[in-house]
Amino acid sequence: MTKQAGPWLLAGLLLPAVAAAQSSVTLYGIASTAVRYTSNIDGLHHGKSELVSSGIGGSRWGIKGSEDLGGGNKAVFVLENGFGMDDGQSAYQAYWGRQAYVGMTGAWGSLTLGRQYNAVNNMGWAFNPLDQSWGNFWSDPLYTGGDVFFQGYRIDNSVVYQHRMGAVSVQLDYGFGEQAGSMARGSTLGGGLMYQQGALSVGGAYDQRRSNTGGMARNYSLGASYVMGKATAYLGHMGRRESDTRAHFAITFVGLGYQLTPALHLSGAYYRYRQNGNAATQFQPVPVPLGKGNADVVAAVADYALSKRTSLFLEADVTRARGGAVGRETEYWAGLPATGVRSSTRVGVMAGIRHSF
Repeated sequence: MTKQAGPWLLAGLLLPAVAAAQSSVTLYGIASTAVRYTSNIDGLHHGKSELVSSGIGGSRWGIKGSEDLGGGNKAVFVLENGFGMDDGQSAYQAYWGRQAYVGMTGAWGSLTLGRQYNAVNNMGWAFNPLDQSWGNFWSDPLYTGGDVFFQGYRIDNSVVYQHRMGAVSVQLDYGFGEQAGSMARGSTLGGGLMYQQGALSVGGAYDQRRSNTGGMARNYSLGASYVMGKATAYLGHMGRRESDTRAHFAITFVGLGYQLTPALHLSGAYYRYRQNGNAATQFQPVPVPLGKGNADVVAAVADYALSKRTSLFLEADVTRARGGAVGRETEYWAGLPATGVRSSTRVGVMAGIRHSF
């Protein structure tokens, strides 16, 4: 990104660069939004039209930098803000809510400290058939059941180690609970492995989070992808178990991405969601028991690149929920759970634009 500057400002920017020629700071981001219509969003046959905040790829801007320390080592940092294109508000209840970390990298790997992505997040999105390295989108089927499969995505107060050894990549992460009198309460612990060789990628990850009362939520992710010319096939499975509620959730998916032309990419996938045990609502002041249920989701995305940085996209999805899954779905998308509804079908269509810089 180039910006005109006055002579004194330019001199101020150049002097540090002369002193440390191997240092760099980069401004980057994504601006993405879309118009979406969703039928039966509340399970009571009410539809909704809206301008959604991110479309495909969460809208963000960030600053990242590195400094060469010699001996193959570098100091690195990232500060990344998430925001809504629909209203301009910062997301995640924090200004640097997406990422904020500092650390070092070298031939031995990287060690970073701050607010960072956990291993389940990094592995889970890697094998989502509709991700295609763009990032998740507003109505992504991996949010079925209330977006529970990523253990919160990011870890506050965390230490993360990453290293790649040939075809194998590893991540280990730990988040301090910072509770007086206990090392365990509020803490997170996890890790993941990925193997990438030629056309094949295979990976798995696990993360756990202890609550302030001593309960534990465990999340895991397994996936694989295989490139066949212009097509890439995906297969994945994610799960979550909660000791406090004895509820457990799972989603299995399969899909295909295809580069039809240099500009046009098509992808489609099927997802099967299940919940069992004492599953209840997530966001009500007093949890409402929902029990077991399941859902089937079919979704497709067409992404057309106008340039290397700007794309237009069209997305469509159909979700059929049954039993307790109706309550989880309607609470997440409409704010209130539809109870007493045995099954519900929701259809969504979204068209938008994404620009990266």
